[in-house]
Amino acid sequence: MSPVPRAKLLSRAILAGTSVYLAGQVVHTVLNTNRWPFCTFNMFAYHKRDQALQMRVRLFTDDGGAIGPTDPWSLLPLEFFRVVSVLERVFYAQDDVEVRDRFCRQALERLNRRGWRAWDEVKASFSAGPGRRFVAMELYFVEVDFRTCSPFDRTEVLSAELVHRYDPMGLVDGQQGYELWRFVEPLDEEIEKEEAGHAA
Repeated sequence: MSPVPRAKLLSRAILAGTSVYLAGQVVHTVLNTNRWPFCTFNMFAYHKRDQALQMRVRLFTDDGGAIGPTDPWSLLPLEFFRVVSVLERVFYAQDDVEVRDRFCRQALERLNRRGWRAWDEVKASFSAGPGRRFVAMELYFVEVDFRTCSPFDRTEVLSAELVHRYDPMGLVDGQQGYELWRFVEPLDEEIEKEEAGHAA
């Protein structure tokens, strides 16, 4: 009996590895779970840094009520990731106040005129409530640490910066004392390594 050629062994190893990976991907797709490098939708499987810059929005109604700070996904009737791309072009790529104000005015008019329901990757529109209208908004850039900031509390951040305030009626100024954020400390890598060394 002759030994199996090296090329055959290599091709069998590649086939076995690919089969195991695909089986893992199928299981994660069926169970709708994400565990890197497997993902429910594998085109979204990628490794993220521990810290990231995100956006938060705060909306104000004509009776002085406020919504947020929260994710801005419900500002536009688009897929949530497209909303983020649009906001980055308006509020991050350039600093024209007129363009920013026009965007805010049109977004609020759209929310007040007619909302929309959630569908697939499109989040349902913000709602001011019966008899109320949105009249102002603030947009913040926040830094989050995925290890220490709660994914369920959108006010828990490392830092927050007000990027733009659209407030043609001057309603927001009276709410400056309102505590918006819960600041958390990022994990210190050196302390982590030291503790891991002591544990070993």
